[in-house]
Amino acid sequence: MMNKSFGKAVIFAVLTLGLVLPVRAQLERRMVVQDRPVELTFMAPRSINLLTTEMLSRGEMHYAIMHSFGELENGWRNFYGIDNGAVIRFSLEYGIADDFSVFVGRSGLDKVFDTGVRYRFLRQMEDGSMPVSVALTASTGLNSSEYNFLGSTEFSLYDRTSYYAGLPVSRKFSDSVSLQLTPMMARFNRTGFEISIPSDARWYYGIGLSGRYRITGRLALTGQFIWSENDLGDAVRNNVALGLDIETGGHVFQLFFTTTQSLNDAYALAGRNGNPMDGGFRFGFNVNRLFMLHR
Repeated sequence: MMNKSFGKAVIFAVLTLGLVLPVRAQLERRMVVQDRPVELTFMAPRSINLLTTEMLSRGEMHYAIMHSFGELENGWRNFYGIDNGAVIRFSLEYGIADDFSVFVGRSGLDKVFDTGVRYRFLRQMEDGSMPVSVALTASTGLNSSEYNFLGSTEFSLYDRTSYYAGLPVSRKFSDSVSLQLTPMMARFNRTGFEISIPSDARWYYGIGLSGRYRITGRLALTGQFIWSENDLGDAVRNNVALGLDIETGGHVFQLFFTTTQSLNDAYALAGRNGNPMDGGFRFGFNVNRLFMLHR
């Protein structure tokens, strides 16, 4: 009789354990899912002109080619600015760690070489324990234009140097909607008519607003607005852009209309902008290629 009771107890314990373990495993699985970081707030490390909080994995490379053509108001004879040629920027970014990368670039506008670092120190989590992602960008640029173009043999290495810092803060509200706010500042050791910074100010401050609305898994509408704190009248207007991102697996193509021909970060804040109410938009596009060098 005791053996039968013992056997029933063993069977009951096994059945109970069989019910409890899957429930516990399911709870643990849910906790793991909830603790995961939010992915793909934006489709690429850069959205139109501004860097995002999207970082590279360790050993990953990001190669980007950016283009900005002439103003649409040039009309049909110049194919709405395309015949005027493009300002082009090439850049390479390498992920040293999952949240830290270095980059170099070169822009045709003022022949500026730039180099910098990006570091993401906060990351949005799916369980809401961290509501936003925050990254820091710091870079320096060097104007390599020839002296005869600059109009002065006294344009020293110090005069040619500029600096930029940005703090993008992003949040993915849903699978479709993402927003980013970027406080930013730039310093130019020399400005004026010789280069493409039209004012006499040395320090520039502003806030960039970026948005993304995903239409499908591979298409997204994007927008950008860079507000400049500097009161410079018509010399520096706010930067406005609207675009479309197309993800093809390894490549992200970004087509957009923007009011600026500036492509690196400091110039995007301090450079000239067309009047969006007077045909001052330009067509532009970026080609982003991401690939692994090693793991």
